[in-house]
Parts: sequence; structure tokens; C-alpha cells
Amino acid sequence: MAHWELASHIHDKLTARKLPRKMSESHVKTTLAMIQERRKIKDTVILNGRQLSIPEVLGLSADSGVKVVLAEDALKEIVSNQKYLKEKLDEGLIVYGINTGFGGSAEVRSCKLDDVQTALIRHVNAGMGRVFPVHLTRAAMVTRANCLAKGYSGVRPDVPQVLVELINHDITPRVPLRGSVSASGDLMPLGYIAAAMIGRADLQVVHAGVQTTCPKALEAVRITPITLGPKEGLAIINADSFAAGVSAPTLYDANLMLLLTQVCTGMSVEALHGRTESFHPLIHECLPHVGQKEIARNMLRVLDDSQLAITTLDMHLPDKYGVLKQDRYSLRSSPQWLGSVAETLVDACRRITIELNSANDNPIIDHRTNTIAHGANFQGETMSIAMDQTRQVMGVCGKLLLAQFQEVVNGKLNFGLPPNLSGCDINLDFGFKGCDTAMASYMSELDHFVNPMSNHVISAETHNQSVNSMALVSARLTAEAVEIVQMMVTNLLCLTAQAVDLRLLRNLAMEESDKLREQYPEATNLLEKTEWYDLMFMCDERIEALKEASGMQGTKAAAEIVVYVRMRNLYKRACNGEMDASKYMGKGTSRMYNFIRKELDIPFYCGQPAIDTWLGRILQAIQSRSVENVLLDIFTSVSPPSRQNSQTA
Repeated sequence: MAHWELASHIHDKLTARKLPRKMSESHVKTTLAMIQERRKIKDTVILNGRQLSIPEVLGLSADSGVKVVLAEDALKEIVSNQKYLKEKLDEGLIVYGINTGFGGSAEVRSCKLDDVQTALIRHVNAGMGRVFPVHLTRAAMVTRANCLAKGYSGVRPDVPQVLVELINHDITPRVPLRGSVSASGDLMPLGYIAAAMIGRADLQVVHAGVQTTCPKALEAVRITPITLGPKEGLAIINADSFAAGVSAPTLYDANLMLLLTQVCTGMSVEALHGRTESFHPLIHECLPHVGQKEIARNMLRVLDDSQLAITTLDMHLPDKYGVLKQDRYSLRSSPQWLGSVAETLVDACRRITIELNSANDNPIIDHRTNTIAHGANFQGETMSIAMDQTRQVMGVCGKLLLAQFQEVVNGKLNFGLPPNLSGCDINLDFGFKGCDTAMASYMSELDHFVNPMSNHVISAETHNQSVNSMALVSARLTAEAVEIVQMMVTNLLCLTAQAVDLRLLRNLAMEESDKLREQYPEATNLLEKTEWYDLMFMCDERIEALKEASGMQGTKAAAEIVVYVRMRNLYKRACNGEMDASKYMGKGTSRMYNFIRKELDIPFYCGQPAIDTWLGRILQAIQSRSVENVLLDIFTSVSPPSRQNSQTA
């Protein structure tokens, strides 16, 4: 067996138990597991280089109260690793980035090993302009500390330990947003983390929310700046940990967006009196993509017990001329449309989790197999493509959300609901028209972000970095795309809550019309020729004026007044919040409706001041992730479809 084969065999045996946890094939299970794991994070996360998860990165980035600790076994491996490297250097071995120059300058040599590392950090501190938000810098710091904890970087324990101390004392450098090609790693942004570790005198940092200089922050918490030894500067920066750190919370939120898109789809089905037939198992067994089948199952569960959706197969219903035989694409093809989103996001989680737990600097130092290997694990192409694909499927979600919004809001397409979903006089109020315009704006911008970054590669650094991944830029753009989808989901949730109220109101109005025709035949012409919402939205003053002008009781005018009064009374119940549409909705959609109406206290819209206050509440619930409670209830507690619905659907 060749030396490298033996080394590989030994390495595989040593690290087999250390691989990242396998992602579930189910998107729902993967996402719910991440939510539950994030909620279980308490006061400490242990870094051992093997088990850092996406939820842990998010939790540590968002909450400075959570601390990190290096595992004891990891520290022992780091000690052995650095000792091995020192022995090799003492033997006179020339190793890239230690006693040579860097990148295209690797042909030079130096015996001033510490000075070489300092020079490395100095030359990559060349950034300017806008900086990363603190939470994303923390995410990168956590990720880099975990990767160093694997014990393949040749550093002393002091290096990851100082990084851990910075994290635990809530000290983050101000890191320029731009300037990384993510190969050889995220040199520039990680260079500012390294600058904080060595205590660069003029470096600006944020300490517990306050901007100050690095030396002042370190002195305040009694952190001694590190003096970089051989390989240590390179070990900190020659990796794609900033891209991985930014990708983790972004991907977490992207997964939430797919769950919310499914809920929005369910509410749109009910708003448009759509069919659960679109989710019939037969259809999806005939095109058995894993993601497609999962989305269809989810939709049946979300809509289980709904009285607003049509749950009977069309073949069992009487045909009606002039009525669509099937739902439009935004509802009917939603499993086929979103199935690939589910599969893509699950695979992206797998890829990013691997990156969070990898030795991705260069060279790789392995005391276990007596090997120093020069390579390119810092080439973050896998992450770049994973983030490109995540951004692309966010665009897929956005397209569906836009199509559903435009169908629900349009009085010519929404099967009898008021134009713009106005909840009052349609001649004076234009309801959600502003939101309709905004949705087009959001989608146009999202379309721009969906363009891939991984193929925009330009040779860098004297043509040494002739191909580079641009993974960090891709992750940044994906974060922007996720934010836009959050806004689109917000709009559609607010709209469909209004729409199901109006759908219920219309159903009640139709029932009331039937009774009125029997009781007051004189009003038949009015009932048949006037839209139900025009009957309801007539103001009290107008009704009183009609009463005065009607003359004697029993006339046609008097009968019509009764119509207006009774319809108006139904409408007042909706305006007063007395009609609970959730009783008629599916098990999943009703949970979201109650969250919007009761927990967020967003009322039925009937001409109140601007809608933006309500949109802000929903968006805040999504971005703060408090909506996770609803998603857990919907996708965990919702039982399989009832026997009746599974048969008729």
C-alpha cells in the first residue's frame, strides 16, 4: 500500500465518527429539527471541530449571551498538531506560508517566521467602505474557531482560544463588506479578525454594541493580544469560514421561507375557493420526485378539514358552464413548483454543515499520519454553488408568491371577492393596491439577485488565484434575496387573511341572499344585479336616507332597505372581529390566521389608516423568528389528512 493510501486509510478510520450529522431527506424534518435545536441552545456551545450546526451558528451569532468553549479533546489534538509542525520546521522542512511567501509570491523564502505571519495580516488589511453587521462577523468567528479546533492547522491552542475569548466578550472587528474572492479563502475579511486577535492599534471594533479601538476593548476585558507564530496568521485567514458563517443563518431563514410559502399557498387555496385535488397522491406518485411528493403531502395536511377549499374530486361534482374546471397554475402546480426548492435546500444544508466542520486552510498539517499536504480546501466553490442555488430557489418561491398575490387581489380573477380586497366602499378605498405594486417591485429586485455569482470569476493575485469561488459574495446576495422573500411572504399573509374573511363574508352573503329572495321577492332584482359587497359596504347614512325616501312600508324600496340593513349587519360583524374564519379553515391555515388576527392583533381591513403598520408586525415576527412557534404547530402537530379528505382529495 502506497504511503498516501495508508495515510488515507488511517485518517478515514480516525475521523469516521467525526463527520457532520446526516441531513434528513425530508425538508420539513430538516427544518423543524433546526428550529428545535436552536431553541435548545442554552448558555454554552462546545466547539470540537466536528459537530457545529447551522442552528448553533445562528444562535451564537444572534445572542452574545451564549458562550463558546473549546472541547478538551480538541485542545489535546491542537497541541499534538502544533508540536508535530514545530518538529518538522526544526528539521529544516520548507513549508508553504511558513518560511515562504504567499500565493504568487511563494517563490521567496524567509527565516523570520513570526514576521512573515505579521506581514501576511498587514497586506490583507486593505479593505474600505461598508462593513458587515456584527452578528454575521460573530458567525464567521465561531465558524473559524470550530475549524481550527479540528487540529489540522498547525497552530498553538492560544490561537482558537483568543478567538473564543473575543466571541465570549462580544468583541467583533469592523470587517469590510467587500474584497473577498473566497479563494484562497476569505483573506480580507478574516484578515480583520486576525487583526483583532493581534491587537492592531488603529483597528475599530464593536464591544458590547459600542464602537471603540481594538486595544481599548482588549484591555477592558483583559485579553492579551496574540503574537502570531509559524503558520498561525495563514491558519486564521486562508479559509472560507466567513462565507460559511454568513451562509449558515441565511440558509436557516431560507428554509423557514419555504415552510411559510406553503402556508401562504394553503391560505391562497382557501381565499380562491381552490381545490385540494391538486395535491392528490395519485398525481404525485406518477411523477415521484421526493420534494414534489413532500410538498403535496404537506399541503393536504395544512388544508385538512378546510370548509373553504373544495375537497371533493371534480369528477364527483356537477359540471358548471362558465366555471374553471381546475385551479390556475399558482395553486394547481405548487407541489411541482416547490418540490425542487425542498430538495435543493436540504442539500444546501448538508453542504454548509460540512463546511462548518472542515479543515479548510492550507497546507493541511496531520500529525496522525505524518503528513503535510498542500492543497486548496479554501476553494469555496461548493458553498458558492449552494448559495447560488439557494438564491435561485428563493426566486422560485417569490414567483409563486407573486402569482398567488396577483390572483387573490384581482377582482377579475379571485372568484367574487372585491377588487384590491377592499373591505369598504370600493369607489373610495383601494385596499391592497399599494401592496400589489410593491410585490412587483420586490420580485423585480429578487429576479436581479437570482443571477448566479459562481460563474463571475476573474483571475486574481498575479494569476495565482486564477479560479476563485466568490462564495462570500454569493452568500451576501442570498441574504438579500431571503429578506425580499420575507417581505413578499408578509404581504401575502396579510392579504390572504383579509381574503379568507371576505370569502367567508361572501359565503354568508350568498346564504343571506337566498333567504331574502324568499322573504322579499320584491328585492330579487337588486340581489341579482348588485355585487354582494356593494350591498354590504353601503354606509349607515345612505341607508337612513333611503328609509326617509322610501315612503310607506311594504313597497319595493322598503324591501330593498331590509336587504341593505341585513347585509350591513353581517358586514359589521366582520369589522368588529366577531366572525372567526378560522373555524372554517384547514388545521394548518387556521393556526396562521389566528396568529395574524389574534396574536399580532391585525384586524379585518375596512378602511382603517395605512396597512404598513400591520405589515411591519408580520415582517418583524418573521425576521425575529417568533413565527417559528406557528410553523412548529402547523408542521409538527397537524395530523395526517382525515380519512374523508384523503379519499375525496
